[in-house]
Amino acid sequence: MSVWQDPRDPQPTEPELPRWIFLHALRQALGRTSVWLTHFALIAALAAAAAAPWFGFYDSSFAHHYEPGALVRELDETVRFDLRSARDAFESASRGWVGVLSFVALLVGAFSAGGWLQVFLEHTQGESVRRFFYGGARFFFRFARVVLMTLVVLQLVGWVVYGAPWEWLVLEKLLELPKPQLEELASEAVARRTVFIQDGLYAALFALVLTWADFTRTRIAAHGHKSVVWAGLCCVATVVTSPVRTLRPLLLLWFAESAVLVVAWFAMQQLEGSLGPESGKWTVLAMYAVGFAVLAWRTIIRGARYSACVLVTRDVVRPPSRPDPWRRSVGGPGGPRYPIDGDEYGVAL
Repeated sequence: MSVWQDPRDPQPTEPELPRWIFLHALRQALGRTSVWLTHFALIAALAAAAAAPWFGFYDSSFAHHYEPGALVRELDETVRFDLRSARDAFESASRGWVGVLSFVALLVGAFSAGGWLQVFLEHTQGESVRRFFYGGARFFFRFARVVLMTLVVLQLVGWVVYGAPWEWLVLEKLLELPKPQLEELASEAVARRTVFIQDGLYAALFALVLTWADFTRTRIAAHGHKSVVWAGLCCVATVVTSPVRTLRPLLLLWFAESAVLVVAWFAMQQLEGSLGPESGKWTVLAMYAVGFAVLAWRTIIRGARYSACVLVTRDVVRPPSRPDPWRRSVGGPGGPRYPIDGDEYGVAL
């Protein structure tokens, strides 16, 4: 028997865009508990690998040399003086593996981005961890190229804000300094405001570049782009033409992340202030708990950003002319896709 979808029949549509995209994205990320726990475990493993050598260094340096509990709150000047040579030598020796771990962290970010997008773009349910790893492997090399492109763009932004363009436009043309140096300013207040504006501009551009990179990854995953540069240029046009619709959800997610970070900072201040020789292990465990909670929350926010990028991309970007494999379809990871309501491809069975 032949089954054919009449083109005049109504086509399946995507769910209506939620009114508050950032809340919907946050719920989506929180609901994928196994996914964000997996992502959290990867980041925590990298953090532990970076911290373990330093823990061993201080543990061996303090053993049988200082009174137990005397250095719980902070390292005093005597300790800093006694350990200055050994600490400098260890810090120099650790730069190599810290650099390697930093590079691995960038690759883990590229891998996790593919996993999150695979989970959010598919309409299937279950086996989220399996689909997370499948998506991470599927998009890894393209997303790794996005990381390299992002680093190049950030380097260019840093040169523009802190290099010759800033000196020529701001210091020489606007402030009319004879030399492009802040020491030539007559007022220290003006110099402070100039530095504040410079740093604020760099922070805003830094966040904008990272947002652009997230949309680039989403467009690559959703539309199957092979060219990272072309996808990046398309996302530049998307952000420029629809700045409110693209940036508002991610800005609100940043506020949600920052609010939790501020609360955690106050909690840490209270816990650190209570440290002392009489402190028990529960204070230290509470500090660990706050740190892990912050790391888990930032992991959830990271997933929510990709969920928001998926929703915004589907709303503002025209879908490709070829059949969209993610459109209301089911199927196992890496296998064929089957439309839910009718055959989108017009295939005879």
